[in-house]
Amino acid sequence: MCSDREASDGDEPSSLPACPRCGDPVLVSVATGPHTGTVGPCGCSVPPGLLADLRED
Repeated sequence: MCSDREASDGDEPSSLPACPRCGDPVLVSVATGPHTGTVGPCGCSVPPGLLADLRED
């Protein structure tokens, strides 16, 4: 359930990581199984290997 959203003029760049599927800012990431995961609020399905790339050190 990924949606393509257009940024409105005047939006500032987000400090949040971008969803690897749709590019929306990611507020939460959840591994739902060994090979499945979801990011939100966009709801895109993302493998856990990509979820690790969203974490900041």
